[in-house]
Amino acid sequence: MSATPPAGPPAKENTANRFSRQIDEAFEEASKLAGSSLPPTEFYEKFLNKALTAIEAPAGAVWLRTPQGFLQIAQQVNLDKVGLDAKRGGRQCHNEILRQVFQAQPVRPIMVEPQGRLSGMAEPGPVPAANLTEYYTLFAPIVKDDKQPLGLLEIFQENNLDPRMYPTLLNYTVQMAGYASQYHQFSHVRQSAGLDKVFTQIEAFARLIHGTLNPTECAYHIANEGRRLVECDRLCVGVRHGKKAVVEAVSGADVVEKASTHVRRMRKLFDEVLKWNDKLVFKGTKDESLPPGVLHALDDYLAESQPKLLVVAPIRDEREKDDKKPAKSILLLESFNPPENVEPVIQRLEILSKHAAPALFNAAEMKSIPLKVLWWPIKKVQDGLGGKARLITFLVIAALIALTVVMVLVPYPLKMESKGQLEPVEMGQGYVPIAGQLQNLPYRPGDKVDSDAEIGVLFSDQLAEKLRQPKAELASSAAQLSVLNGTPLSKLPEGERANWELKLAQAAAGVDSQRQALQSMKKVFNADLDLPGRFYAKAPKLDLSRAPANAKWTLLNSDNREQLLGRTVKENEPIVRLGYVEGPWHVMMKIPQRNIGHVMKAFDDPKLCRTEEKTGKRFLDVDLLVTSDSDTKRSGRLYFEDVAAEAVPNKDDHNESEPVVMAKVKINLDDFPEDRHIPRSLFVTGQEVHARIRCGDRAMGYSLFHGVWEWFYEKVVFFF
Repeated sequence: MSATPPAGPPAKENTANRFSRQIDEAFEEASKLAGSSLPPTEFYEKFLNKALTAIEAPAGAVWLRTPQGFLQIAQQVNLDKVGLDAKRGGRQCHNEILRQVFQAQPVRPIMVEPQGRLSGMAEPGPVPAANLTEYYTLFAPIVKDDKQPLGLLEIFQENNLDPRMYPTLLNYTVQMAGYASQYHQFSHVRQSAGLDKVFTQIEAFARLIHGTLNPTECAYHIANEGRRLVECDRLCVGVRHGKKAVVEAVSGADVVEKASTHVRRMRKLFDEVLKWNDKLVFKGTKDESLPPGVLHALDDYLAESQPKLLVVAPIRDEREKDDKKPAKSILLLESFNPPENVEPVIQRLEILSKHAAPALFNAAEMKSIPLKVLWWPIKKVQDGLGGKARLITFLVIAALIALTVVMVLVPYPLKMESKGQLEPVEMGQGYVPIAGQLQNLPYRPGDKVDSDAEIGVLFSDQLAEKLRQPKAELASSAAQLSVLNGTPLSKLPEGERANWELKLAQAAAGVDSQRQALQSMKKVFNADLDLPGRFYAKAPKLDLSRAPANAKWTLLNSDNREQLLGRTVKENEPIVRLGYVEGPWHVMMKIPQRNIGHVMKAFDDPKLCRTEEKTGKRFLDVDLLVTSDSDTKRSGRLYFEDVAAEAVPNKDDHNESEPVVMAKVKINLDDFPEDRHIPRSLFVTGQEVHARIRCGDRAMGYSLFHGVWEWFYEKVVFFF
């Protein structure tokens, strides 16, 4: 920008006196300008004109530092007429003077004579710091609060004045630059105070609108408080619920009359602008390039209301990721007598929108939550308790109390866990009568075996030795008997007949005795008398009370021929395992020693233990789960007589070192429901079964965590 200073005073007046009077007037005017709230452009225009007029300078400029650190002209008067470009390199030399004066430390005023160089601080370089014009050039720094340079005041003065006046003019330039520095200081203070006030208002506004999740209440806070912040005549708030926008609040109105023409046209304008997804600004003149729907809705609304400034701004929260969808909320600003510069109003609306968007989004989302009537009382309780943290603390304490009451007062079935295996009720083992070498196993797994059938062929040197003497004695006695029987009684003398009869009786008795001994050994050892040392292992007899007369065993064990044939088998080693699989089955269960106390206590309690009417036997119900059919619960029954009286080491389970008590659980009884029976298709010997013995109802906490309590009692309470 440029301005032309007014013509100088009459020539008759003394120059020094005239300058003195004009300088005093300039100082007074500059002081007023420094304390004013003029924008920088207007301030420097008036300030520079006053500074040049007071000393009748032909040209001057104000240079200010940019954020990048460079000097940029803020205001100038006749700078193009002083001859900076009259000589080659004149402007470059002038720019070098500006740079060195601005960067000088400490900052100080400088005066450069016509056609002169900068002295005292000139830095060597390709471009000299020189004044190639015919004017004196006066430089004074404009500084900030911390004395750091902010810019320069440059004045060009004629070279035909009294030389003694130029130092005075330099001091004048310094004084005027000081007033420019004061302007910036005052402007900074005003700006800081104004920003603090604005920030305080915005902070209070944000706290207010975020303090509620009711869309209507939040919208009224935004409309009424936002109107004062934006400084407009009317502010309206719309929220999109579903596909259509709803006018939630109008500033200054207690109730939104949704059936009124004004509100209906406003809602139509909201819908069209949301579809357009851009900000609509009307400053008194319609933009014909607007979309037809927006333009038509705007015409209808302007027919109802005649604002000179209308802004309809969709506001989108950062959580609204889909830009193709319309925004959740929208604001409408109206001003009937707006200021000349409406940009600050629009900027304040944008600042307000950044705080209103998340508040309206939260409220709209809260309204869309289903079953809000169930959640709303919880919020009221939270507010009554004093916040979210206290509500959580209260709920945790209440939950712990309720859980404790439930654990102590609510009864729950106490079930003792154990494991077992399915097996036939009638079982048998094939043992050898005496230790011997196994030579043959005639039956294979799954074969049917009769009672007393020979299930193994063995040989024993000890047995052969035991049979050798009786057989030798039998042969000797038989030979003697044969000799005696071959001698006729008539040929013997009369005196020897009685002795012969005695020997004959003794020989016959000896033969009978040895034959009985051999038969006894054959019966005891299943020995083969024709092949001394060979004997047989026989299958045990079936209990005919549990099986029919023609029932047969089934060989249950796996094929163990390779492990047994040729090996010496002792009397306590079974060579086969037999079972009557067509008969009844049961679960051979191992009750852990730590659980047997609860089982016995249940048997002793008439309330927990049931009694069979026909036999009078006591029993407990058992829940069974077969591993191969783990999705169906089965039933069993444990009788008191079927629980062993001693605990034995758990030899089969290498991971369980605690002794167990063996017990038999009966299954598939006649009074069981059919769906609680174990199908015979699952009857596989050794099939694992998980069992839970019902020991009555106890407190839920003890039923669920009795193991923890028993450990605590044993390790802690009993210790003391």
